[in-house]
Amino acid sequence: MGVMRILVFEYVTGGGLRDVALPPSLYREGEWMLDAVVTDLAEIPGINLRVPRDDRLDLGRLRRTGMEPVPVSARHGYQPVWQELLASCDAAWPIAPETGGILERLCRQVTEAGKGLLNSGPNTVRLATQKQATLEHLGRLGIPVVPSYRWGETPAHLPFPRVIKPDDGAGCEGLRLFRSPAQWPEAAPSTTIVQPYLEGEPLSLSALFCNGECRLLSCNRQRLTETGDGLKLAGCRVNSIADPDGRWQSLADAVARALPGLWGYAGIDLIATAEGPHILEINPRLTTSYAGLRQAIGVNPAAMVLQLLENGQLPAAIGQPGRQVDVILEPDHDD
Repeated sequence: MGVMRILVFEYVTGGGLRDVALPPSLYREGEWMLDAVVTDLAEIPGINLRVPRDDRLDLGRLRRTGMEPVPVSARHGYQPVWQELLASCDAAWPIAPETGGILERLCRQVTEAGKGLLNSGPNTVRLATQKQATLEHLGRLGIPVVPSYRWGETPAHLPFPRVIKPDDGAGCEGLRLFRSPAQWPEAAPSTTIVQPYLEGEPLSLSALFCNGECRLLSCNRQRLTETGDGLKLAGCRVNSIADPDGRWQSLADAVARALPGLWGYAGIDLIATAEGPHILEINPRLTTSYAGLRQAIGVNPAAMVLQLLENGQLPAAIGQPGRQVDVILEPDHDD
């Protein structure tokens, strides 16, 4: 096998926001994911990595993996670097927020360039980006989801607390929590969706998908903290819940059948309530949990994605229980 040239583009740290100040939360998540996937890919023989890098950030951390990042300056922005590297690579792994169609556009550019896409295709990304449409689709198929309503169509009897969020938001960005009718806003953007704030434990599933099938990699606990009237992801404990009876694999299987275009690594966010799990959203991309995955399951997940690209077959089931690994985005100030 010859050398395979792979472009890894993490949008936030790779210059996608070169003309603005980097949002701290998105920057930290981006760094965790980028470090993990670059480290995983660098350990695979025959891989040559190309990685755009915001020139305000440390270049040395990527050089330590044996590759040379390509600086992105404010003068030129990321597009020329992205296009040049895309033209000269064999495959590309875009890691980007869904907001504003960013991830969909990057995935579409990869496929239109005739390169291997190490992510779900653009049409599936577009659907998953629309939280309301995705939840409605899953719900029609009998998959348990968090009730969700478009702004202006919220039933008056919907209890408080309630959450509003952008339909195409990434993670907790733009999310607001309202505990009483007195706090409820009179107006919001038309793309806002409304959900009840369900009592339960926030979890995520990390899995590999291909042609309507999937392989569960880990079930993770998420740590959310309140910030004023919002929430933010402070970290996660990867592989913290075993799956001895296969309930989490079964839930991921149902999502795979419902969204057969999901491919490669993707995440499922959910709330585990007393009545059972309810899906919040599908993330058709790398998620923060990926940062602890290799250490948790003892298998290189990037190698599994490349094997999936090569032969179209999911790997054998990952042995349980493995290790629990903490990914800390926001330290606990009480520690």
